[in-house]
Amino acid sequence: MSRLRSTLFPYLLAGPYVALFAVFVAYPVGRALYMSLFDWGIFGPNAFVGLGNYASLLGDSRFWKSFWVTSGFAAMYVPMITVISLVLAVMLHRKLPGIGIFRTAFFLPIVINVAVAAIAFNWLFEPNIGTIDKVLSFFGLPGQNLLQTPGWSLFVVSLVTLWINVGFMVIILLAGLENIPDELYEAARLDGSTALQDLVLITVPLLRPILLIVVVLSIVQAFQIFGEVLIMTQGGPFGSTTVLTMLLYEEGFQRFALGRAAAIGVVITIVIATLSFIQFRFFRREA
Repeated sequence: MSRLRSTLFPYLLAGPYVALFAVFVAYPVGRALYMSLFDWGIFGPNAFVGLGNYASLLGDSRFWKSFWVTSGFAAMYVPMITVISLVLAVMLHRKLPGIGIFRTAFFLPIVINVAVAAIAFNWLFEPNIGTIDKVLSFFGLPGQNLLQTPGWSLFVVSLVTLWINVGFMVIILLAGLENIPDELYEAARLDGSTALQDLVLITVPLLRPILLIVVVLSIVQAFQIFGEVLIMTQGGPFGSTTVLTMLLYEEGFQRFALGRAAAIGVVITIVIATLSFIQFRFFRREA
C-alpha cells in the first residue's frame, strides 16, 4: 500500500499543473489549429478548406508586411531589452545602502496594466500638449508627432514595451548574478581588471544560460506584442505598426474571418517555437 502511495504521489503533485496546461494551453492551441482548417465565420464553420487559409496567407501582401513589421520590432526590441536589462542588473547587484528601493522601482512597471501604460505614454507623445513636445520646444526644436510618423512609431512602441518588461528581465538576471562567486571578481581586480573587463570576461560568460532565457522570453514578447500597438497606433500610420497579432485581430474581430485569424495564430506559434528551438540549440553548443 505504501509503495502504491509513493508511486502515485508524484502524479498527484503534477496533476494540477497538467490539468491547467491542458485547459489553458493545449486546448486553445488545438482549437486554433482545428479552426484554421475551416472557412470559419461568426456563426461557425462554413466549409472544410484544409490548408487553404495558410495558402491564402502566403499569397497575401498584408500578411508578409505584418510579418516583416513584427520581425523588425523583434530586431529592435530583443537586443535593447537584453543589453539594458544586463546593465541595470549589474548596477543593481551592488551591495549599497537602500539598493532594495531601486530594485523595487525598476520592477514596478511590470505590475502596471499595459492599457494604463500605453495611454500614459500616448499623453507623453501627444503633439503640441505632450511632455516630449514641451521638452523639444524648450530647446527650440519643432514638435514631433512620433506616433504618427512612419519609421518612428514602431521604435516608440518598442521603447514603451521595454519600459514595461525590463524590470522582469532584471529580476531574472539578478538571480543569475547571485550565483557568481565574488572571489572571481576579487581575483580579477588583483590582476588589474577594469569594470568593463569584469562584465565581458566574467559576468557575460557565466550568465549565458540566464541570458538565453532572457532572449527567448524577449522573442516571445516581441511576437506577442498587441496591447501597446492597439492603444498607441492602431496599426498605423499606413500599416507601419501592424504586427501579426494586430492583423490577427483585424481578421478575427473586424472581418470575422476566424479561420484565417486562427491560421495567423498558428503561424505565430510556429515562428516562436522555431526561434526558441534554434536559440536553445545554439547556446547549448556554445556552453
